[in-house]
Amino acid sequence: MDYTLRNSEEKDQAWLEVLRREVYRELFNLTWGGWDEERHQRHFSSFLKYGNIQIIEVSGSPVGVLQISESENELTIDEVQISPDYQGQGLGSKVLTDVINRAKELSKKITLATGLKNQGAFKLYRRLGFQETKRTETHIHMMYVTK
Repeated sequence: MDYTLRNSEEKDQAWLEVLRREVYRELFNLTWGGWDEERHQRHFSSFLKYGNIQIIEVSGSPVGVLQISESENELTIDEVQISPDYQGQGLGSKVLTDVINRAKELSKKITLATGLKNQGAFKLYRRLGFQETKRTETHIHMMYVTK
């Protein structure tokens, strides 16, 4: 599936908030036993404050988010969110493969953390070559080492 990335703008905030609710509702329920509006608002506020938010578009319509931070030796995937309507169609794999290729060009490793109960994402990351580095009560930390 072809996609484009564009930097998010202030006008995207309402859509980003709705996307985050859609993407994380099930994970919140599995992790914390139900929806926690205060936690959602805290996480969303941190997400916005951190910046580096790119909107994933398909045919000119927003369908997801990619948030990456970069240091001298590493790319960190802070967020990948794909609208449920576009999940399971290869879009997440394509976006992540493009991030992996960029990291290879830059000779940088990639790190990320995914929810412990987010088995679909965990399986995708493993399939793409990410290795688990540690677990916490709520997250699995992973790394992709470029060669």
